[in-house]
Amino acid sequence: MSVHPRLGLTLKILLGGSVFAWMVLSGKLDLARVGKSLSHWPLMLAIVALAYLQVGIVTWRWELLLRAQSILLPYRRAWGLTMIGMLFNVVIPGAVGGDLIKGYYITRANPARKSHAATTLLMDRATGLIGLLILGAVMVLAGWSETMKSAATRSLGLLTVGGAAGGLLVLYAAAMAGKSISSWNLLPAAIRNVFDALHEYRARRTVIPIALGLSVMNQALSCAMYYLALRATGVTDLPASQFFLIVPLGLVTMAIPISPGGIGVGQAAFFTLFRIVAPEYAAAGTDALTVFQLMFILVCISGLYWYISYKHPEDQSG
Repeated sequence: MSVHPRLGLTLKILLGGSVFAWMVLSGKLDLARVGKSLSHWPLMLAIVALAYLQVGIVTWRWELLLRAQSILLPYRRAWGLTMIGMLFNVVIPGAVGGDLIKGYYITRANPARKSHAATTLLMDRATGLIGLLILGAVMVLAGWSETMKSAATRSLGLLTVGGAAGGLLVLYAAAMAGKSISSWNLLPAAIRNVFDALHEYRARRTVIPIALGLSVMNQALSCAMYYLALRATGVTDLPASQFFLIVPLGLVTMAIPISPGGIGVGQAAFFTLFRIVAPEYAAAGTDALTVFQLMFILVCISGLYWYISYKHPEDQSG
């Protein structure tokens, strides 16, 4: 790692740690209540179980995207690489560090189709984010009367719906125009290869809708995990319309590569969203996110087993 990446990593860790410390010192995050919440072990076990169910869905989605690029990866190996990626998501700041590691493994296993293999990771990330926005948009529209109660909630609702619509438009436009854009010689070869690979999804029309459906299922599980964490803090009466206005947008902020695992930044984002939509639950909502993160990080760390035991196919043949 060169000096600049090391500096960037250090700054992101310092930023996340500083925001987290500020949340604690300002009373916006109550570590005592977080510790008490963690003692509700049935809820914690349920969160862990849902997290592993998420791994199964995410693995299924990635395997589907790989298969559309004529890359066959057994489900067991795809599961292992997914767990390794999750491990590195908490080691490297943001939610993209694991993609870099998965990219290394999958491109090494498919040297003749590196661009196609790498494109599956881009599609996996895009469908996951858009699926989260779709879930939020559906719930916003279902609770439209709640969304329209104030200018702030109206803006959040429109942001969610607009994000979902815009994401779908960009995703399908890239797939539909992939072949044409790949012939633009002004673009770098790497980018042209990615658009050429995106064209494969146009030829297999069912892949994107299925991937998006799996993403919605996956993100619904994330919301369920957060709900259980929220219950562990003692909150049981937050209206569903408010819950789904807050949580999807809050989870989107955690995908931005600013701090390791979204720690600190996620707390600040959730506190702000709760203050806008349901101010009486702002502190508890922030504590619940910390509980959610701790349990999810525990699951991610279990990826160490797959990292240690993973062997490349060519290594096994020897």
